[in-house]
Amino acid sequence: MKAYIEKLLEEMEQSLNDIANESSNELQKAERCGRTINEVLLRLKEFIASYEFLNEEEEIQFFKIYKPQLFHELIYYSELTYIESKRPIGKTETVKSYYHQVIDQIQEFFARNHQLYIYHQLDRTDQDELLFRRNSKPVSLIPDYSLDFDPIFSTVNSSKLAKIMAYERLIEYIRQRITQLEMGFEHPPESKSRHRWTDSKSALIELAYALHSRGAVNHGKSDVKLIIKIMESLFNVEVGNFYRTFQSMRIRKKNRTIFLDSLKDSLEKRMDETDLGY
Repeated sequence: MKAYIEKLLEEMEQSLNDIANESSNELQKAERCGRTINEVLLRLKEFIASYEFLNEEEEIQFFKIYKPQLFHELIYYSELTYIESKRPIGKTETVKSYYHQVIDQIQEFFARNHQLYIYHQLDRTDQDELLFRRNSKPVSLIPDYSLDFDPIFSTVNSSKLAKIMAYERLIEYIRQRITQLEMGFEHPPESKSRHRWTDSKSALIELAYALHSRGAVNHGKSDVKLIIKIMESLFNVEVGNFYRTFQSMRIRKKNRTIFLDSLKDSLEKRMDETDLGY
């Protein structure tokens, strides 16, 4: 399962990078990304339909880590498409007011799902067996109904976690747009970098965490989020929910630093070839 899903993630990340570089505006980018992610999820659903989890741990890993990691991307770009398509054309204050209303609506969802939101924020694991298995029950006392709920591919809490992750990204996006409007910029003031990150997004996240852990930027005073923002701008890429990706790296049984290990091997190989006069 792990190998198949990680391959899907790599393919999706590459496709999203390509779309970002080829799209002329945020609305176009969001719509194209949504269609691409939907196709990936359909492939994952087909795979899971005939797959039997090896144990409880793998089942939890799927519904807490892998499924939300993919599904939240679809929710994010679907919601972003709707938000940007409904954005009013007019004075700056009108647009800002619209964005603030969207944030208020998202905050209502967080309030409605407060327990799961806090569980996610605290990165707890003690209730995973109750929350992220196929027989798990909703956390909220307020009932949730879904006519098209698929008990094989979905669980209530897994889907809600994906929505929480997507809404966290949306709030960050909207706040950035509000800041740009307040500064008098309809679009980000910096020019688009010509340099592209052509490896996986998880590789960039791994590198950013390594730089932060080493204290290599501003003597360790810059947090991971700032380092990632700098790298995103420099390499023209969006990594999404980097914290969640880092958690999936952390729970790997082995090879938790795949990218850093490959960097070391590549550099040593180059040095050896230089020594031999290649």
